[in-house]
Amino acid sequence: MAQRVVLHIGPRKTATTYLQRVLQQCVEIGTVPAACYPVRTRDRLDHNHVPGLIDLARTQGEIGLQADAWTQQDGSDARALLEAVSATEDEVILSAEALSVLRPSGAAAIISSLAPAPVDVVITVRDLARVLPSSWQQHTRNGNIESYDDYLALRAEERLSRIDREDLHRGFWRAYSYGELARRWADVARSVRVVTVPAGRSDPAEVWRRFVAAVDMPPLPAEPPPIDDDRANVSLTGAETYALHGLNVAARGDGLGRREVRDWHRKLLRRGWADRPDRGPSLGLPPQVLESVRGWADEDRADLAASGLPVFGTLDDLVVGPDSPGVPDAAAVAVAAGAAMALALRGKRARDED
Repeated sequence: MAQRVVLHIGPRKTATTYLQRVLQQCVEIGTVPAACYPVRTRDRLDHNHVPGLIDLARTQGEIGLQADAWTQQDGSDARALLEAVSATEDEVILSAEALSVLRPSGAAAIISSLAPAPVDVVITVRDLARVLPSSWQQHTRNGNIESYDDYLALRAEERLSRIDREDLHRGFWRAYSYGELARRWADVARSVRVVTVPAGRSDPAEVWRRFVAAVDMPPLPAEPPPIDDDRANVSLTGAETYALHGLNVAARGDGLGRREVRDWHRKLLRRGWADRPDRGPSLGLPPQVLESVRGWADEDRADLAASGLPVFGTLDDLVVGPDSPGVPDAAAVAVAAGAAMALALRGKRARDED
């Protein structure tokens, strides 16, 4: 059995994909032993352990999933991951941002499943002014049609009602009320350490350095290897996200499936938008919600500080400043939509020529 398990639970949009891709790259180039970060437990290459750990939580009734999510799972992904942990006597890192939404009973079930290995939990946290726009962006990239205003209004209603404490399927604030999240896992794990994602557009390697310090595992390199662009979680701009939302609404009206729509998303980002010389600013918060979000962030930062748990970085990274990129205007969205149409027309012309 592994002598120790470091469980990185995210949440989403807190540099999780970057950290997971770096860990995967470290395994592939031999810097980190394969047993330290198992990426081949399902006869395929995985950059994280979401499949196995979601399977484990799902089989125990501890995670709320969309009706069409992970429907193929039968417990084998969970068994394969646990076997990989049991097969080594070294230290192991597991990373699955989906675990951040688990209730106390779910957290306890995961820790119990990894016994007798002691489990040290690492939580990455990021300021809400970046989390909320990025979350709606991901929501849109997943093919959903909820508008940004409706999405933010729902988060505000959930914050007020704290329905997440009772409803398995309403997990946003279980993940992003950072003090509660940290205490929930501290109740069942051997230790919990918190890593803040640096504010602003700092060197992305800095979050890796903080993560390495929190994990405290000798094989991890002090500096991260480079990650190919096609493995990075490339962000959309504000205008592109709004254009993508329009595509989702039109596709839903035409009865197109989520898989087909997401394939279009990938093509747009890689070939229609990523090479534009001026893609515009990232998506921010509308002015009318910025003050509320700043208040939520201050509450959660104070709660996390009161937990007394070790922090790698600074809690000042969680402060929401007075400014935000805001939302795109109609002209910017039109330009992004035009680039998408140009891609479609180029594809049609190529097919016609064939």
